[in-house]
Amino acid sequence: MIKFLKSHPILFIAFVGLILRISFYLFNGEIIIRNDSATYLELAQLIASGSIVGYFGGRAPGYPLILALLGNSIVTLVIFQSLIGIISSILWYKILRHFKFAIPISIFVSLFFSSFLQVLAYENTMLIETVNLFLVTLLVFYIVKSKVLYAAFCLTFLVLLKPFYIYLPFIILLYFGYTSYNWRSFLKTKMILLILPLIAFFSWSYVNFLNTGYFVSSTYFGLNKIQNCVNFIEKAPVEYNWIKEPYLKQRKLHNVNGLGNPMCIWYAVDNGDFDYKKMSFPQLSNEFGKCADATIKNNFGLYIKQVVFLSFKEFWNVESVRPNSIEKNVFLNYLWKIEALFLRILKTIFLFLIPVYGFKFLKNKLFTVELVLILLVLAPGILQALVAYGSNARYSFPLEFIMITIVLLFIKNNFFASKNETALIK
Repeated sequence: MIKFLKSHPILFIAFVGLILRISFYLFNGEIIIRNDSATYLELAQLIASGSIVGYFGGRAPGYPLILALLGNSIVTLVIFQSLIGIISSILWYKILRHFKFAIPISIFVSLFFSSFLQVLAYENTMLIETVNLFLVTLLVFYIVKSKVLYAAFCLTFLVLLKPFYIYLPFIILLYFGYTSYNWRSFLKTKMILLILPLIAFFSWSYVNFLNTGYFVSSTYFGLNKIQNCVNFIEKAPVEYNWIKEPYLKQRKLHNVNGLGNPMCIWYAVDNGDFDYKKMSFPQLSNEFGKCADATIKNNFGLYIKQVVFLSFKEFWNVESVRPNSIEKNVFLNYLWKIEALFLRILKTIFLFLIPVYGFKFLKNKLFTVELVLILLVLAPGILQALVAYGSNARYSFPLEFIMITIVLLFIKNNFFASKNETALIK
């Protein structure tokens, strides 16, 4: 068996991955549609029609563009996401092999993670998570292989998928700049890592400006900011009482353990509490943003408390879509609880390793690829906490394989010498 795995590892990963996905689809029997799904489909239909004039600017074009190219067929989308899920597994194997892990270990880890219920469930859902995971994996692969041009294109599509990722080019450019010994060559060959994503980011922001009058990558931005004020919105300035009062009403209705539900402001919008203002959604979200800015400025301590102890903490949680087939199946429910516990333990270990690698950098002044991978996880953990509160764990889902890789690398490099790799396999 070991001999076969060493001879045909990619074929084995693809075969097992295909069996896993067919089995999950046959058992699950449903394609999961969430509230966010409709907004992606709306933009996809506009793109397919040849005009996005008047679009409200909530979603970035990356995922809807894929939907449009697939004929806006949900079934075709699930097949596509399952295929790139298998490709992601193969890329994980190649990344682990790059870090000198043995073939059996690399195969096992890639298949182990790709068999998690959350991975399979997201592949059967009309949400960006599977494409997000694939592109992040592809980006890591190109970074470790130093394929700059391919990494630049990958970064560009990541920004089109989720403009939040505009910070990524700066981290990767910093890595290549720090390790470059020829600045002229660096500026000539590496700046594309920054230029292409910035063009994509500002181009889409300009499209939103033409459609809504606001130069933003997403008109949800103001609404996301005010979510971070949920637990101290009563301290908002008097001129924003028209926002504060419905917000407080919904917070009272959706209070969990003394804390406001991060979706309270969404409930107020959906309840029609602001309809009398006769504002478009972009206008309303812009007002939410102004209210959030003023409230945070006057209550910065409470904001930092919210960011550190709620938003940032939530990033390290585990979240997944839950189809009815899993909810109703006792075995799968227990299996998911075990998987979620495993991921929480792994994320906790990863958190403890961050200062370890930080100390190594300060001591040796070496900007290693491991440190880059840690920054690719830590940066979104901090940045998402600053701008949003609610479903923060979904931000970490595409980065979980990076965390697994770092933890395994630390164990391998510190507890198992290369000559004892047989012991690690066992």
